[in-house]
Amino acid sequence: MKKTLLLLITLCCGFCYGQNYNVSIYQQIADNKGGFNAAIDNADWFGYSVESIGDLNGDGIEDVVVGSLKDDDGGFNRGALYVLFLNRDGEVDSYQKISDTEGGFQGVLDDWDIFGSSISYLGDINNDGFTEIGVGAEYDGDGGYWHGAVWILSLDSNGIVQSYSKISDTEGGFLAPLGDEDVFGTDIASLGDLNGDGFGDIVVSARRDPDGGSDRGAVYILFLNNDLSVNNYQKISQTQGNFQGYLDPGDYFGGAVANIGDIDLDGVVDIAVGAYRDDDGGIDQGAVYVLFLNSDGSVKDYQKISDVYGGLETTFNNGMFFGTSIDLAYDINDNGLTEIIVGAKGYWNEENSEIGAFYILELNNNGTVNNSVRYTKGEQFFDGDVVPESSFGFSVSYNRGLSTNDAIVIGAHTTGDINGFENGSLWILQLGKILSIDDIDGNNEQILVYPNPTNNSFSLHEIDDILMIQIFDSQGKEIISFKDIKSNNFDVSFLPVGVYVILIKSNNEDISSYKLIKN
Repeated sequence: MKKTLLLLITLCCGFCYGQNYNVSIYQQIADNKGGFNAAIDNADWFGYSVESIGDLNGDGIEDVVVGSLKDDDGGFNRGALYVLFLNRDGEVDSYQKISDTEGGFQGVLDDWDIFGSSISYLGDINNDGFTEIGVGAEYDGDGGYWHGAVWILSLDSNGIVQSYSKISDTEGGFLAPLGDEDVFGTDIASLGDLNGDGFGDIVVSARRDPDGGSDRGAVYILFLNNDLSVNNYQKISQTQGNFQGYLDPGDYFGGAVANIGDIDLDGVVDIAVGAYRDDDGGIDQGAVYVLFLNSDGSVKDYQKISDVYGGLETTFNNGMFFGTSIDLAYDINDNGLTEIIVGAKGYWNEENSEIGAFYILELNNNGTVNNSVRYTKGEQFFDGDVVPESSFGFSVSYNRGLSTNDAIVIGAHTTGDINGFENGSLWILQLGKILSIDDIDGNNEQILVYPNPTNNSFSLHEIDDILMIQIFDSQGKEIISFKDIKSNNFDVSFLPVGVYVILIKSNNEDISSYKLIKN
């Protein structure tokens, strides 16, 4: 009976999102931490923006770009980026800085441009053979005070800039009338080829746009040419783009933006937009709008997610700033629904400390929340030394290529320690499945695991129809998984002596669990 109950627990973990992904490994990257030895100065705000950019250097591990928007290379608060080449433990193997003086960047930056205020992976958007990233410089002064700008950089495999283009009030063919303090470039996301003209498109936000009232915010859908200039655009705000939601002054609609795929299955990608100073339920609690787009960039429909709307069952607090960052997490639990990551840098814990958090929201096709999990210090097996008021969760990025686990990259740009004041940091949290292993024995007599106990490896007498094999430690944390199985011998020589669980999943979704003793 006990074996049957444990098997049921295992099966439930396979389908219960909230129990399925806890933090199995975490790593902080900061000044002289996590293999990172760059000279981060006081108030550089390293980690203000973070973005996973695929495997840039071809080593099989997804790399990360980090914004340090108050870096002083070349002048005061001009800003900088760091391209971090990671190892599978989430530490930095090497890095390349891009700034006014480094990394091959020849664009002109001025004091207070804060280059690096946002970052977006665009892929090879213009088919030039290089990886493109979009970079915000939201205080850029082209055309007027804090009008803002976006740079598109083409990077080689070493993270060196090969070419660039700029989109602003005076460059790049962008004809929208930007105003003072619009901060165009607040956030950026790739949309693929939204209008079907054969060229890639992007969305750029301007969180302080005054359409309808002061600081209500806006987003721009930019339809690009192959030379990365703007061919046409569609603005979405309180007064434009067929957006029917109501924004209050100071909501900062556009504080974050993300492509979330085609969640309503109409053949057109949809976006999520953060309004992190929305007051639903309390002051500056924050909100996220799911916008269902037409192919011309206008809004077909929308769904708001906040303390009041959208089905999110969690505790909000004043000043939580839910929606400071958003990223797509695809369908990480393989149940057919889309997950997104939402940052809330002002989350207060039960000890009344502003510790910050992020949420993984599982969305229904209509944009409402089906399920959610909060991640913060002391929850979901995460016990990293996050300090209060470090802005943990202000930026987030999903990373699929770090290891066999899904990973989340989280910025905490106001982190300070003995090395400095608000120099900043980021955290990499690898997510793994948590299981109970008490008295688990083989529950499928058709599969034989041998030898058991073992010193170096184990074998299965039959591997036909086996989809995946996972190994968990005595705490229930996933250690390794085997996919694309072609051999019936599995190396465990690297495991310390102890008791482990082997979880075997077949192509027909049957799951079997076994206790493995490592001598």
